[in-house]
Amino acid sequence: MTGLCDVRATGGCLCGGVRYEVRGPLRDVVVCHCSRCRRTHGHAAAYAACRWDDLVLGEAAPLRWYVDGDRRRGFCVRCGASLLWRAPDRDTVSVAAGTLDPPTGLETVAHIFVADRGDYEPPPGEGECFSAGLPPGWPAPSRG
Repeated sequence: MTGLCDVRATGGCLCGGVRYEVRGPLRDVVVCHCSRCRRTHGHAAAYAACRWDDLVLGEAAPLRWYVDGDRRRGFCVRCGASLLWRAPDRDTVSVAAGTLDPPTGLETVAHIFVADRGDYEPPPGEGECFSAGLPPGWPAPSRG
């Protein structure tokens, strides 16, 4: 059993129905400008990430998964908050950075799918920019 001293971060949805803990390193924030993230969040989506095994959901959390092709998004059935994103064949889960309890100690380190950003969005400022997803082997800084 993991002790409370091993909790790296906590967070949850707007209504408080879904609460979670991250009990391991947390990658710095990557902002995704793809059309799926923009439609899910209403704008670009900022995500930290951790190992799936390091994410602990609260008991009886009203979390449901929306499956879109091979991707899964975890959201609260009560308030509709989008909290998690998971792709197949990865041992990580992306955590919506805005759902983390402050202070996070995280930084924005990259923007992905900037070629797909909304026509109303200015060019991203902070962090590296990629026209598509993160390149394989891209150094993903973790805070832990």
